[in-house]
Amino acid sequence: MSSIMNLGAYNLLALGLALFPALTSSSPIIPYYFQAVDVSRAITSKQVESDLGKALSQGTLIFGPSSRAFANATERWNTRSMPADIQVVIEVAQESDVAKVVKYCYQNSIDFLAYTRGHGSTSTVSKFRGIEINLSKLTEITIQPDNKSALLQGGVYADLVIKTIWNEGYIAATGSNGCVGFFGPALGGGLGRYQGQYGLISDNFVSLNVVLANGTAITVNAASNSDLFWAMKGAGHNFGIVTSGYIKIYPKKADTWHYHNYVWSQDKLEKVFAALNKFQGTGQIPTLMGVNFGQFSIEPNISRTEAVIIWSFAYDGPAADAEKLLVSFNAIPAISSTKGDVSYSELLVAQQTDINSASCSSQPYVGSNTWLQTYNITSQRKIYNLFNQQIAKNPGLAPGARVFFEGYSSKTTQLIDHASSSYPHRDEYLLVFFAVATPPDLETFSRSWADKTLAIWRAGQPSRRPATYVNYAVGSEPLESIYGYDGQLPRLRALKSK
Repeated sequence: MSSIMNLGAYNLLALGLALFPALTSSSPIIPYYFQAVDVSRAITSKQVESDLGKALSQGTLIFGPSSRAFANATERWNTRSMPADIQVVIEVAQESDVAKVVKYCYQNSIDFLAYTRGHGSTSTVSKFRGIEINLSKLTEITIQPDNKSALLQGGVYADLVIKTIWNEGYIAATGSNGCVGFFGPALGGGLGRYQGQYGLISDNFVSLNVVLANGTAITVNAASNSDLFWAMKGAGHNFGIVTSGYIKIYPKKADTWHYHNYVWSQDKLEKVFAALNKFQGTGQIPTLMGVNFGQFSIEPNISRTEAVIIWSFAYDGPAADAEKLLVSFNAIPAISSTKGDVSYSELLVAQQTDINSASCSSQPYVGSNTWLQTYNITSQRKIYNLFNQQIAKNPGLAPGARVFFEGYSSKTTQLIDHASSSYPHRDEYLLVFFAVATPPDLETFSRSWADKTLAIWRAGQPSRRPATYVNYAVGSEPLESIYGYDGQLPRLRALKSK
């Protein structure tokens, strides 16, 4: 699930300006977007087609809510975070169309939202009203002649990237969930199974092709617009639309990954988390043990009232090497234990993060998340007990409720120069979140549950400041917890104003 809640859709103005209010400019010239306009006016697909249609590439589609294509083109993973009013969808056929659409929106003071796969839980997107620029047709992947990089278009997603380059003998740092867009998670740093070996997804950016708020298309890399390159590696959703980008690729080291999945009953909770703490240390997950995922959930074939503990480990290499690292977990009696050796794309199926898994289904989620350094075992017991208590009060929430744990190997991520990017969480090691699919009449109940869960996690590490992964943010967190406490925000705000 890396990135099960990652922002597969990134928007430039509706979300970006809300996060980083523009500073007062010394320039007397006011861009069109900031002029006072009647934002309540209706925008129709017929009008946009008349104004813009002839300028766009053949194959570009322009349609509104009455179209049968509209629901699929605007679908989001979290249906509770739907934009309030997408008036027109422009499904671009070529990268060059993006700049034309943005310039049109800029000159006519229309909000726009760039969409790839529709992931993310931030509530700020719900305020959006305007034009969606849909990048779903931009899915070309081209391995470069040097065999060290690949050019990815802005609409590619993890499953497509993984399968395409794996079949050519390569791998790349991607998110762990197959259905999530590639660049959305990457612009927030981007966690994944290969980060212990190669760093975050954004650490593997070579160069980005970006459209700015006024429709200008630019190249962003270490040599060109380097200040923006720094910003887009961690806070990129706020600065531009990535139409394509060059990323580093690597020869695959092993033909298979080893996975081992466990299911434990609740009486093993303390032993499981004690073993995890010993195994993980503080940011010391073995490099090739790319990830360990865990969750508390109700599994009705086992119990309808008592959550079980499910954990999955994935190792980039053979079973014999992996199992040496899992001795302490094998010693804990399990309800079930399954393991195997599979290709990387098949690993997503084994860990239930593939494009067809339940983790990709759209639901009205309520949730919360934070970072941990290690597991406070007492806190995990409290969270587990709260989970069962809340399910007892509303059993209908059980199918869509999860307390989830993500532990990625992070050796290379930690070693990369912190100043090289705006990503602020290189020294955070365990990502935890709560999510429950909730009908409208239980939203207050579920929000209270999410807040209580978050409070327990934070109380278990009282000396630490709150930390939030931007791709999992729900929109109510302090900006410092998302973008860092060490001076990143002033620099980001200055760049946003620029």
